[in-house]
Parts: sequence; structure tokens; C-alpha cells
Amino acid sequence: MSRDDDAPRVKYPFAFDGRWVLRHHVPYSVEHEGRTHRIVATVFSQPSVHGRVQISCEGLPPVEHDGLTPGDTVEVTGDTWRVAEVDYRTCVVLEGPADTHGEDSGDQADA
Repeated sequence: MSRDDDAPRVKYPFAFDGRWVLRHHVPYSVEHEGRTHRIVATVFSQPSVHGRVQISCEGLPPVEHDGLTPGDTVEVTGDTWRVAEVDYRTCVVLEGPADTHGEDSGDQADA
């Protein structure tokens, strides 16, 4: 089984109450427009707490948003998300376009 097969598969965007919690080092596989995008968030403590969100998709160059702190923005499959919170070694919380898609797409389980 490949690493992508182990990743949680979610319908994009996977937000609850307008927030998408990307857990530290948990790979997400997001299906969007017939392609699978792999998303991984990492949180660092030095020189100060900040996050990184890496997005890759077969056949496209990977995208990396680094040095993320609350208020920064990231783009995921063409949608802009605002970084709401960066919690060291726990998660990067995004607030975003769930309202532009009409409604939240599902419940987010705490892991």
C-alpha cells in the first residue's frame, strides 16, 4: 500500500464551521477536479512558532507555503484560505472559502 493510500481522503474543502484543521504531519489526500492533491502541514518552534503547508499533485510542481503565522494566506486548489492559528506540533488552522462553496462539506474529527 502506498503512502497516499494511507492518507485520509476528504472531499474538498474539508471544513467545519468554516475552519479546516490541518494536523501536524498528517497527510491529507484531497480529490478536486479529477486530481488527487496531497497536503501536509508542519509546525516549527524556531525561530518562533510558524507553519508550513506543502501541496503536491501528480504532474504539477509542488507548492510550499512556509513561515505561516496567523493572518497569512495560502492557496489550495485555487481557493484562498487565511491562517487562523498555528499551534506548535499540533496543527495549522485555516479559515476559508467554505462560505464560497455554499456550505461546509463535512465534520472534522479530532485526532
